[in-house]
Amino acid sequence: MHAEARRSELVLLVFLAVVFAVSSTVVVGSVVHVERAGLAVEGVGNGAVLTTAAARDIRVRADDPAALDRVEVLVDDAAVATRRDGNRLTLPDFAPGEGGHTLVARVRSTTPLLLDAQVAHEFTVSR
Repeated sequence: MHAEARRSELVLLVFLAVVFAVSSTVVVGSVVHVERAGLAVEGVGNGAVLTTAAARDIRVRADDPAALDRVEVLVDDAAVATRRDGNRLTLPDFAPGEGGHTLVARVRSTTPLLLDAQVAHEFTVSR
């Protein structure tokens, strides 16, 4: 009876060690992915008030040039067309309406379970 209890304790310890190892790998992998992408939005800060003309100057930059090919830009949960301009993405046809908006630039992780690299800014367009 005593040996059976030790065996179940050992199985529990091995299970917990595996869960810890997998969790640590996912967290470290996510941090590395976010750091490597180095996403930044230029031309708008969080809470900014812009004119429609100024909104056309918004750019998305990534420290990893290869990540630019995988960047998605969304405004109010709708995809926005982008064009690559060197190490940045421009939003050539971006003409937001008056009012509050949320811009999200993200690079999806190519590895399952890892977090996406993402930058979000809320801004207001005033004419």
